[in-house]
Amino acid sequence: MVTFFKFLLKRFLFSLGFSVYRMSRSSQLNSLVELVRNHSVTVELIRVGSESDGGYLVPIVVSQLDYCFSPGVSDSVAFERHLAKDYGIRSYMIDASIDQLPERSEFYNFSKKFLGTNTDENFITLSSWISMCLADDNFKGILQMDIEGGEYDILAFESAESLSRFSVMVIEFHNLERLFDPNFALIFQSILHKIFINFSICHLHPNNCCGIATFNGVAVPRVLEITFIRNDLLDSTHKPGLNLPHTLDCANDISVRDLQMPEIWWKQKHKD
Repeated sequence: MVTFFKFLLKRFLFSLGFSVYRMSRSSQLNSLVELVRNHSVTVELIRVGSESDGGYLVPIVVSQLDYCFSPGVSDSVAFERHLAKDYGIRSYMIDASIDQLPERSEFYNFSKKFLGTNTDENFITLSSWISMCLADDNFKGILQMDIEGGEYDILAFESAESLSRFSVMVIEFHNLERLFDPNFALIFQSILHKIFINFSICHLHPNNCCGIATFNGVAVPRVLEITFIRNDLLDSTHKPGLNLPHTLDCANDISVRDLQMPEIWWKQKHKD
């Protein structure tokens, strides 16, 4: 009888637009946090893009790259403009929600498609997109992905080998309060395990648009920018762990105070 009433309550809440799920165990969340800490490194960073939303911190190695793949454009190409102007990097961009880019440049290539897990009239996979744009499998490039929650399907679908074609990845992860759902936490953890085969985290920055959620003492930014660097590009000057906030960090929304990454995610524990 109790189970039946729980079912009715969940169905009623779902009809109102609410989702009810079992909370993650503290041990599961702590394991995920430790995974992030243990795969983080400090390298020299520069800021590319605007001084607010649309700007990201990337490793200095970006100056040696040739191409940027940027799914999710909307109304800003500040990041791609900076790459073209200062480093001569050509950007390939896709976004089916717009008809054309907000500005034109000989360094921009645009297709009206969404990034997806299949290739058809409206969608294209990441690996197919790369092959369509470039014949050289050994290109030097950066992936800058901000696709409003679609990143999880893409990262779960693409192979570690496909992702490793990039030297640097800047990915904005959305709705991370869902980590309190044990099923989503497992999905996110498996995605990180795949990425960490070839990459390390070199920067974390919470987007101050949506605040921080907390459960059992674990604080999680609801939207989080993560910069990854491929491990073979790390040199002897890199150090384990992160030091946050970075002096180049800027608030995404300048009308709101910037958020700081909760220390549990990046501050190394000192052994006694």
